[in-house]
Amino acid sequence: MSVARPEILLVEDNPDDVATATRAFQQADLADHVVVANECVHALAYLNNSQAPLPRVILLDLKMPAMDGRSLLQHLRASERTRHIPVVIVSTSSHPDDIASCYRMGANSFVVKQFNGPHPGKYIVDVVRYWLTLNRSVCG
Repeated sequence: MSVARPEILLVEDNPDDVATATRAFQQADLADHVVVANECVHALAYLNNSQAPLPRVILLDLKMPAMDGRSLLQHLRASERTRHIPVVIVSTSSHPDDIASCYRMGANSFVVKQFNGPHPGKYIVDVVRYWLTLNRSVCG
């Protein structure tokens, strides 16, 4: 996928969730700003590539094959290159232990996946818009 200016890294292995997010990003004119990694190891390889521009926000699913979202979050927070990038956990879990552990590990936000009918994926666009337009940071 050729991306004009990657600002969003979506780390998600479920093809239906990727398709929903992609449609929502297209409707919001954000599709050209998204890189999708369907495994955490692919996301890590992308982020460790010094030639690849870093995203401004990472949307990270927890339950992933091979390497799970928590492991990737640990890598991101341990790396000087990526520790400043906001990470939003996007999960089906709303269990308090999952939420608390992600915040302890350095997540910036935790969003439970929403499956509302008329505007599927709108919540993910709202999350991205917050991080790209409303949030102010001293980094990047």
